[in-house]
Amino acid sequence: MQAPTGPTGPPVSGPSGPPSIAGPSGPPSDVNPAQFDPLAEIEDARSRRQERESRLESLEKKRNRARVNVYLFLAITVIMGIFAFFPQTIGDNTENPQQFMSKNQAEQWFADGGNEPNKIWDGETESSSSPYKNIYIPGLDIGSISEVRVDVSVVVWRASGNTNFTAALYDGECGTNSNSDVTKLPEGAWEHSGKDASPGESVELTLHTAPGQKCFIVFWEETVDNLDIRATMDVEVEVYWPRMFTIPAGIICFLLSGFAFIGAQKTGAAYKSLKYPEGQPKKNIEQEVLEAAEEEHRGEQLVMQEESDSDISNSQTDSSEQVAEETVVQEADSAAAWSDEQLLSAGWSQEQIDAMRNG
Repeated sequence: MQAPTGPTGPPVSGPSGPPSIAGPSGPPSDVNPAQFDPLAEIEDARSRRQERESRLESLEKKRNRARVNVYLFLAITVIMGIFAFFPQTIGDNTENPQQFMSKNQAEQWFADGGNEPNKIWDGETESSSSPYKNIYIPGLDIGSISEVRVDVSVVVWRASGNTNFTAALYDGECGTNSNSDVTKLPEGAWEHSGKDASPGESVELTLHTAPGQKCFIVFWEETVDNLDIRATMDVEVEVYWPRMFTIPAGIICFLLSGFAFIGAQKTGAAYKSLKYPEGQPKKNIEQEVLEAAEEEHRGEQLVMQEESDSDISNSQTDSSEQVAEETVVQEADSAAAWSDEQLLSAGWSQEQIDAMRNG
């Protein structure tokens, strides 16, 4: 029987080196190196602290700016509200230089250059008893929203006749359409006085008109007889056109102050949450009372301890003095039992011995 054949060539080659799989070459990339390096941990803590401090500083500045904006906008709101009560004044009826003049004196006064360019009156002409003035009211005409209040103060100097008058505001300059019927004017642009007034008495009226060029005129309902250069009325007008600008500006500034206040509150909350991560420490009334009581009790204990220490020191002083006296007495009693020769040999003098024996 023939044996089976064995291998007919060299053995198959096996692995010829270490495995080709690469092992770890350092710490994982997603791990903070500060967990393994103390210096890196210190640097990381320092950088986080610096970042926190810089953010705190930035939030504090932002909060302070927001607070300043709140006060600034509120101040502007108050200023705008104050200026809304200051109108533009045209004319001046506080004084009448012709009040005590006769007709001839008034004519001579006017001939000598005694005119009043700032007045709205009929005291410089003999041809008309209806004073008028061209007035420009700034602003845009946008309906009733832009309506302007005009206060009229008329001082009557007419000595006879009907003293009722009408004040009106016409569109455009005087002379264009100021002779038209006042009843065709918008409501509020004209008004009758409706009352008789004595010389020197002031009558107040209130008109309303739109912005633009206006002709303001006041005329008597009954014409003046024997008209001369002396004034029959003196008018002063107060136009409240600044309100068209100050009131909207004040409202806007007030709203901006509200937004600034909300921003300041949010910034302040972020600042506190960053500065006090665990919550700002607060003390209630009970804790404050307990702390005050503890401090008072601690002060009383210190006072009592000082008094007890002084008493102990005094008692110790008294006891030491008493012990010293007893020691002297004991020494004197023990020395009395000795003979004179023994005491002399011990160093005593004869005077000391005699004093002891006789004492």
